[in-house]
Amino acid sequence: MLHNEEKVFRKAKLFLLFLAAVFVFSIAACNSKTLWLQPGRINSTTKQTEQSDSAQKSAATKIVSHALGQAEIPLHPQRILVLDGSYLLDPLLAIGIKPVGAATCPYCIKSDTLNQFVADIPLVGHWEQPSLEKILRLKPDLIVGHIWQKQYYSLLSTIAPTVMIDTDSGVDFKKNLKYLAEILDRSDRAEEILAEYNEQIQKFQQQLTEKLRTKTVSVLHLYGSNVAVYGSDFVPYGQIMLDAGIPLIPAYKNLKGYLELSLETLPDWDADILFVDILRKDDSENLKSLSFLKQPIWSTLKAVQNNQVYAVSWASTVVGPITANQFVDRLYGYFIDTP
Repeated sequence: MLHNEEKVFRKAKLFLLFLAAVFVFSIAACNSKTLWLQPGRINSTTKQTEQSDSAQKSAATKIVSHALGQAEIPLHPQRILVLDGSYLLDPLLAIGIKPVGAATCPYCIKSDTLNQFVADIPLVGHWEQPSLEKILRLKPDLIVGHIWQKQYYSLLSTIAPTVMIDTDSGVDFKKNLKYLAEILDRSDRAEEILAEYNEQIQKFQQQLTEKLRTKTVSVLHLYGSNVAVYGSDFVPYGQIMLDAGIPLIPAYKNLKGYLELSLETLPDWDADILFVDILRKDDSENLKSLSFLKQPIWSTLKAVQNNQVYAVSWASTVVGPITANQFVDRLYGYFIDTP
């Protein structure tokens, strides 16, 4: 009898333990379900997933070629810094990327269009001597600069992957746009921008080609007390004028880069329409007092006699696709038949 009673007791004990286990498991399952359904829990999990995805993107890299060799850059850089506030800023903004920092040219006349973007972009000093301390503080994951800033390349590369663009041998705004778009996976956007630009150029040619057949155009540059001319390959506006069919005087045909002029050679660069391009703020403010304007040879120029001289600031404000499209619009005003 005792043996049978002990068996029954053990079976009952096992059954109770089983029920207790089922009860505990059910409660745990309910609690787990309740926690999963809480909004905070969902947001937290989603945020962790997003952070994980972002970390994976930041960790992914690729090798790109640039003016000073090759660099391993993030596949999807999130914090791009540029070492100027014009030639590199314009194409980046055009493809939808706003840098976390930029260097500046304090003495240059700036584009009003780009100024509104630069206003809230932290500045990292003069583009000829950027502040490494300020750059470091902004924690960039990609730095983009010009080849003429190569003295800083080694130091910049210790802060973040750095690529340098060759603007010494020419300033091709289309080429710069395509390059930046390619390494930043925005090539489709670059093609759209260039298509819009080409459409504007075609409209300009259709409306003004006939009027321009009998005109010649020249552009002089003022920099301090120096007078110079730039080849069409050296400034973005020159590229645009060629695309638009602006009839530059023959002297430009073989001009590469930069040529400083003497007063005696000014008549060689005379034209029906003469543009005087001003780079620096000081030159703009003191334009009327510049000595060469008081020289007798100035009054012999055909453009001066016909009142067809225009002061502009193209070299420092027409710097990329955004300002290029605006420049095409402005060209109409110079070539219509009005005084």
